[in-house]
Amino acid sequence: MHALILKAELLPEIQIRVDEADLARNLVVESGITDLGHANHAEVLIIPFQMLKEHSWPSLRVRLAQANRMFIVAGRRMNTEGVMLSARDGAFDVLDVKDSRTRWQKSIERAAQSQELWLTLYGAAQSVDTQGLIGESGPMKSLRQAIERLGVTDVSVLVVGESGAGKERVAAALHDTRGQGPFIPINCAAIPKDLMEAELFGAEKGAFTGSVKTRVGLVEQANGGTLFLDEIGEMDVALQPKLLRFLETKRARRVGGESDYEVNLRVVSATNRNMDQAIAEGVFRADLYYRLSEVTLNAPPLRARIDDIPLLVREFVDRANERFGKNIESAEPELIRKLQGYSWPGNVRELKSVVDRVVLLYDGPVLREGFWQKPDRGMTSVAPSAMTPVPAPESRPAPPDAAGFRLPSKAERMEMAREMLRDGLLSLTEVAASVGVHPTTLFRWRKMGKV
Repeated sequence: MHALILKAELLPEIQIRVDEADLARNLVVESGITDLGHANHAEVLIIPFQMLKEHSWPSLRVRLAQANRMFIVAGRRMNTEGVMLSARDGAFDVLDVKDSRTRWQKSIERAAQSQELWLTLYGAAQSVDTQGLIGESGPMKSLRQAIERLGVTDVSVLVVGESGAGKERVAAALHDTRGQGPFIPINCAAIPKDLMEAELFGAEKGAFTGSVKTRVGLVEQANGGTLFLDEIGEMDVALQPKLLRFLETKRARRVGGESDYEVNLRVVSATNRNMDQAIAEGVFRADLYYRLSEVTLNAPPLRARIDDIPLLVREFVDRANERFGKNIESAEPELIRKLQGYSWPGNVRELKSVVDRVVLLYDGPVLREGFWQKPDRGMTSVAPSAMTPVPAPESRPAPPDAAGFRLPSKAERMEMAREMLRDGLLSLTEVAASVGVHPTTLFRWRKMGKV
């Protein structure tokens, strides 16, 4: 048995005269429950009654409850016990396959309306910015689910994670769930402490030397939206009480001002610092930390989600193609395995830099395993057992740069071309493009018997 997904807007086109045997043929739009995200809130789940008796139902029921999804149970000549069992398990309604079309229509419409209202008020009817949060690994799915659950609330969120893990992307996705107002980021480590208060809360004309006009602070600019405080752990301790007061009252005063102003916004902050240690050292106030971290989200490091590397590489290759005017189509599996065997201390930011450099330095439709070497930084990385080392060059290679790149030597290019020609899958022109030489050069090598 499968759960059936029925789109409420398609209801007028559906004939509601079915029995359980051909329920799928008449009602089903998509079989199986694979996506319980809030983006598809207009879809109603139709659960066949027999499914409630299967061993997989308890776990599915938990998933439905966690995702706050409503469902309707449909059966044939169900008795009172079956109806009570369905209601106990959380069914929005119970329908018999021989019920009238009007009965079906009203039930499904009410379920769709109730679910949309619930998600609008307490969930996240707006879709998460999937372009910013790329990945289908467990940590990324959990992160997206947590972001969706925060929905339209205004709770303060602290995003923790290593440098380059994408904390600002998480903050932007949180803003996207509200779907309103501006997104105003500020790097607390990049602004001198003497100017930080004026930058945040604004300043009146003449409030200090050089203040020749009234300045609207970032807090005012973010009114109705999201204020993102990046590197919050670096904020000067003298300014922290003023930020705490603002978070508690949503009221602030410009430097040199005589009255407060009030704003309505969500505050999201981020840090890669050990906040417990910062509090113990007295450089960060514990009360401010508790106020900032009503909810704490973790941006996972790349080494914790290596299954997402193929998706990230595809995305970064597409961006690099557009940026550099290239036409790279794919990366060979050996390169992907090699990338997955590296520890990525710089996380997603470092991977993007790697892809940008490879696309910029090489031509050809495919990124090859030999185009990139792991940088030697004294860090442990586990190489896949299936990975084949690059053949030893016959001539002295060019020195690697800081990111671990080096142009292949002539001997290495010949070896790569020899292997590709031996496979016979590519033409001479395609092989030449893949190893980064002109076709006439490859033809000359072949004529000389070197490939």
